[in-house]
Amino acid sequence: MSLGSTLLAALGIGFLIFIHELGHFLAARTAGVKVDVFSLGFGPRLCGFTWQGTDFRLALVPFGGYVMVAGMDAADRRYGASASLWGKPIGKRALFWSGGVLMNFAFALVAFPLALLSGVDFTAPIVGTVQPGGAAWEADIVSGDRLVAIAGKPVYSFDNALVEIALAGHRPVALTVRGEGGADRAVVVSPRWSAVDGRYELGVQPAIVDDDAPLLAVMPSGAAARAGITDGSALIAINGVGAVGATLPAAVRQLVRDDGAPVTFSVRDDSGERDVVVTPSLLPNDGPWRIGCLPHARVVLAVRASVDVAARLGLRQGDVVLAIDGRPFVVDSLEGHRIGPLDLKVAVRRDGAIVDLSTSASREDREAFVAAVALGPDDAALVQPMPGLPGAAVGLQSGDRIDAVDGEPVADFVGLRDAIERSAGREVTLTVRRARRDSVDRERAELTYEPPQAVRLTPIRPPTYDFGATPTIANRNERVQADTMSSALAMGGTMSLDLIKQLYVTTKRLLTGDVGAQNLGGIIRIGQISYRAAERGPTWLLYLLAMLSMNLAFVNLLPVPILDGGHLVFLAIEAAKGSPVSPRVHNYSQMAGLVFVLFLVLFVTYNDILQLL
Repeated sequence: MSLGSTLLAALGIGFLIFIHELGHFLAARTAGVKVDVFSLGFGPRLCGFTWQGTDFRLALVPFGGYVMVAGMDAADRRYGASASLWGKPIGKRALFWSGGVLMNFAFALVAFPLALLSGVDFTAPIVGTVQPGGAAWEADIVSGDRLVAIAGKPVYSFDNALVEIALAGHRPVALTVRGEGGADRAVVVSPRWSAVDGRYELGVQPAIVDDDAPLLAVMPSGAAARAGITDGSALIAINGVGAVGATLPAAVRQLVRDDGAPVTFSVRDDSGERDVVVTPSLLPNDGPWRIGCLPHARVVLAVRASVDVAARLGLRQGDVVLAIDGRPFVVDSLEGHRIGPLDLKVAVRRDGAIVDLSTSASREDREAFVAAVALGPDDAALVQPMPGLPGAAVGLQSGDRIDAVDGEPVADFVGLRDAIERSAGREVTLTVRRARRDSVDRERAELTYEPPQAVRLTPIRPPTYDFGATPTIANRNERVQADTMSSALAMGGTMSLDLIKQLYVTTKRLLTGDVGAQNLGGIIRIGQISYRAAERGPTWLLYLLAMLSMNLAFVNLLPVPILDGGHLVFLAIEAAKGSPVSPRVHNYSQMAGLVFVLFLVLFVTYNDILQLL
């Protein structure tokens, strides 16, 4: 971790707090209110100075700041009405409470154009990998496509596209996509909910830099370091599989091993290019107990409706594939059905009933059908054994149904997994039913099975091997830069308005559940993001500070007692009814607001800690 970047990030966050409190300070002075304290931080005073009757101080707890003025509490009668906040008309009190927010907005409106005039490097809105069965896959978006616009709004970065998609929720979204040939096309996508990320997503990753070798992050005491590979070495290949460009994922998969076999790293460092054989370290094995089975994949995740044969067949998302061409579907891939009869027949379970689908299909149609359907795991206790692990060793086959573990029924794959985990490694008895390879029972809406049989096996904790080296994959970046100050101002204004809209919609989506609460972050995450921005250079840090300043302004405007927005609500009530709210209502609401804010701080800090673990 760079000390310079850490200090720069800390100074940036501190500057935002200073800007906000400076707004309150200037507003108080403009309104003729005496300012007692201008504090950066909370708690005991560390140091400072007094100027024109104001104590400017640094306090012990650096998370925020405050301006204390005369007469913030109506009971404060030390200086009289002329110098106290309570004695000022509603307009001047509103100016005081909105001063910090106005200063934050003003800073953003200046910082955005300055950053854009210098140029900001964003992650290019170019699709890298596409998740099979995801929203983008279903809409025929492929690797290399550029996201040009979302709902008519131009896209300037990959992150900008992710935010727009997340805020669209489950609603279909119109995208303008540009293929590698340069032609634009309009597509409509239906974002999918990600329980892990707590938001709606396209199911895509950004494009990575494909003309440079990734650098290796090498653990000092790891296997790669012991073999002589230094941190920051360029990775050329792993086991002969090129690590530059499109083959990088395949190269990285060479490191996912459970046999402990050595791997050859082709690296480039100060001594030139060389091959280094690395034998992985066996990590302490304290993972879950497993029998080496995956859930059987036969649920339709998505169908590319643009493929003619898929549209004619009528296969739908959520269908459970039971049989193809009259034979039970007990494998986990459609690859074996590229060749078959001229009539393609698929039996599926849909809404509790079996539905027979069929259409004529040439060899080309079958090829298109295989590419147009994405399958995912069934939640029933049907399994796909993995080679070399206990399930395969005792003869389990793909499509076998596990009815019970040690006589205890299991209803689904999660129940099976939990039962195996509870075994803690002791031998267990599985009650197994095997699908008949030539029969589908229409009345039971399921495969027909052979009589159950008992299988005994011992769960294991599969070994985990570590090479102590991780490729640092860089996303492809593009510079967004304004040609003139006028265009910088226009772009900065647009970004500011877009950000306000995004903050509003994000708050709304949090309340409706379309955005998960795990996406909320606190000071720890802000510090991490600021540090990374500082590492990317002063221009990116300035852009980030402009964004954070807008966020700070928006949060402070929320109608929560104790926040600036809550005080403005009280003033609006006073203007409407002709008198202030009662001291009792004011005090109780302030206490409730404080409890809410403290709870929110604890919650977002908890989220931040989970992100670190």
